[in-house]
Amino acid sequence: MDYAYKRIGSKGFAETIEAVERSVALHGFSVGQCHDIQGRLQSKGFPIGPLVIFEIAPVGEEADSAMSLIMPCRIHVYEDEGNVIVAALRPTVFAAVFPEHEIDELAAKVEITVVKIVDSAVD
Repeated sequence: MDYAYKRIGSKGFAETIEAVERSVALHGFSVGQCHDIQGRLQSKGFPIGPLVIFEIAPVGEEADSAMSLIMPCRIHVYEDEGNVIVAALRPTVFAAVFPEHEIDELAAKVEITVVKIVDSAVD
């Protein structure tokens, strides 16, 4: 299994950022943080391509120790060879890292929604 779910978008970078924000809200999650990595590194003299990382979590979900192991989920938007890519780390990968917490079902449920968020943002 790949550690990330990736899709190539058909929109420009700025449009894709907006699409991710809409998709996150549409699927019952919220953006906790949005990191403009390109802007941050370029301001320090390190030129890189466009890269924004969203930290997202379900709205209204009760915080507990199991949920905290896979939250926040991260969605990356970046450019690669002229394409805008939207990628998300798979929550099930984190469940595999913490088998003693038995969060496989929870991680799988969250991953379904995260995949829908990515798909909706690029379609």
